[in-house]
Amino acid sequence: MRRISKTLLYSAVMVGAVALALPDFAHAAAPSTGEVMTNLHESLRRVPNILTTIAFVSGLFLAVAGVLKLRDHVDNPPQTPISAGVKRLIAGGAFLALPLTTNIVKGTLFGTDTGEVAGNNWGVAGSVVPTPVALDEVAVAFITNIATPMKYLMISFSFILGLALILVGISRLIKTAQEGPRGPTGMGTLFTFIAGMMLMALGQSMGTFSASLFGDGQMQNYAQFSGYVQTALGGNEDQLRAVIGSLLMFVSLVGFIAFLRGIYIMKLVADGNQNHSITQSLTFMIGGALAFNLGRVINMLQQSLGYDALGIAFI
Repeated sequence: MRRISKTLLYSAVMVGAVALALPDFAHAAAPSTGEVMTNLHESLRRVPNILTTIAFVSGLFLAVAGVLKLRDHVDNPPQTPISAGVKRLIAGGAFLALPLTTNIVKGTLFGTDTGEVAGNNWGVAGSVVPTPVALDEVAVAFITNIATPMKYLMISFSFILGLALILVGISRLIKTAQEGPRGPTGMGTLFTFIAGMMLMALGQSMGTFSASLFGDGQMQNYAQFSGYVQTALGGNEDQLRAVIGSLLMFVSLVGFIAFLRGIYIMKLVADGNQNHSITQSLTFMIGGALAFNLGRVINMLQQSLGYDALGIAFI
């Protein structure tokens, strides 16, 4: 009987502890889609630390292997060339000094941060956010909610992918020339470093393309209407501006994804992949940069036509 009582008491204590540990679903506020993306972005920020740790351990092993290869070369030069040990020591040093390695590649490609897309102006001027109105409320609210979190989520993903490509490029340094494009001096290895750094600095890469096309990386996606358009809208220009801003936000997200894909296709082409071409890569990157800054593209087309065809300008 006493044993049964103890069992019931333990059971009651466990049930109570579980009940206290459970969240209060009645009062828990449901997160928005943007908040979920932001939480995922915060979680992904820990992944580069894991990759850096893996690189450090791999660097230690390669350094030891390089020393052993040098010893084997001293014992038997015809059987073990000195390059086998030197390549492992170089790759091991690059793994051990991964932050310095990425900074060197980044500095070689971009020099400074001047090419980065200016600000967080995704379809709005300054800090103005399109206000959802009338029947457009759901679409405007949803796109406004996910735009910035989606941007940072894609940047986090591309940073991790770029860091992984840098690790792949370093590991190729210990291969032989018989590997072709994937060898230590092959074009595939070179473009693996370039693609990895472009992905790690995706904002700067996009800004560089935008500056090459438009002269600077400033976005112009805030709509301004000419006099006759404002008259036709009858005071409802804020509603139309909100819808246009939301559409340009969505197109910017698509352009961001297309640009990321173009960088990765460039790496596949350098590796000798026959299913892709450099033209396809450039199409994705240039098209992505144009879609990311669609407002400036519309301004450019109107300037080329020589008149205000739409009655809308973007700043």
